[in-house]
Amino acid sequence: MTDPKIALISATPLAIAPAATAITAAVPTATVWNLLDDRLLADAHVEGGITAPLAARMDGLIELALAGGADGVLLTCSQFGSRADRRDREADGVTVLSADGPLFAEAVAAAPARVLLVASLESSASDSTARLTDAFVASGSSAQVHPLVVPAAAVPLAAPDLIDALATAIADVDEPYDLIVLAQYSLAAAAASLADRFGVAVLDGPAAAARRLTAALREDPR
Repeated sequence: MTDPKIALISATPLAIAPAATAITAAVPTATVWNLLDDRLLADAHVEGGITAPLAARMDGLIELALAGGADGVLLTCSQFGSRADRRDREADGVTVLSADGPLFAEAVAAAPARVLLVASLESSASDSTARLTDAFVASGSSAQVHPLVVPAAAVPLAAPDLIDALATAIADVDEPYDLIVLAQYSLAAAAASLADRFGVAVLDGPAAAARRLTAALREDPR
């Protein structure tokens, strides 16, 4: 497929640029279509979680993307990832990915002993730690996942400031780790610099999702 249309469904504007950058780098001919509901996370916070109406709102965005001819769909918000994971991918022939499904698959494939999972929000750290741990357990791995919350990275930052904020926090971690996982798309711009600085592999959601979508598009006979 030479000119695919990739729909990015976001719950925060901060996730859009990292996802779009990764997609266009992996598939330069792709058309990126952004669908944004910037009240989803705020409403989930008010409601105390993902309620049925909020899940239905995300499902509606997925259906809108499919009806609009998307060749691939990526949810950029990890907290709504289950709405992608629950879909029957054979039903419509279009790959619908959760924000961190590909990321967690790559983390499991890396076979680490101890993962440092970095997030800017407590809710994201808790959710991602639980689901990544489940992914390791399901694979038979005994890898440990240790969260690190960096509140300074929760607001929009220029790339150098983001890198400094994350690097400062990571440098204070005393326990050893052999893989860093960036739990939110808004942190992805720091991945390469952190890998260079700390000498370990650093995985981020947008790049992992872009690799998975590229593979799916190559397999698509259309």
